[in-house]
Amino acid sequence: MNLCDAVFAISLTLLVLTLDGLEVSGLVSFALAFFLVGNVWWHHLRIVAQPAWFEPGLLALTLALLAGVALVPLPTSLIGEDPGASSAVLPFIGLFALLSVVSFVFILRAQRLGAWRQPLAPRLFRWILVDWGTNLAILLACLVVALRWPLAALILLVVASAVGTGVVGVLGPRERRAWF
Repeated sequence: MNLCDAVFAISLTLLVLTLDGLEVSGLVSFALAFFLVGNVWWHHLRIVAQPAWFEPGLLALTLALLAGVALVPLPTSLIGEDPGASSAVLPFIGLFALLSVVSFVFILRAQRLGAWRQPLAPRLFRWILVDWGTNLAILLACLVVALRWPLAALILLVVASAVGTGVVGVLGPRERRAWF
């Protein structure tokens, strides 16, 4: 757990290096990346607290997630330099899509192995899959939009993520809050 928190903290700290003076694009990319990494950290913190035990596959997925988080400052700096370029926005959104996939696979693997401290009821598992699937679908849609309209993709990412999380959170079963 300490390694995970350290990687997230270092990544968040390194985001400061993506700032180039007080340019608006750099500040916005910093704020967006900080928010998204914070969100990934919060969900990861909740996920890794749930298994009763870890096996090599779950550890490998955790390390893959941490490797992706460590890379976040790089595409963030690209957005700060040119937020209107697809070549800057695609790696940024693509990295967060990859992080979402890794987390999704972690949940699937832990469920398949029965690694949770408390059994995850089928109804709750479906809602968790809907939550992660919604997040991934939003990221993939943003990737498609970024091919043509990079700035619109970043705006869509912020708006759709907030709405998607809110809808799933409100409609999801109450027990979900204890898990994620």
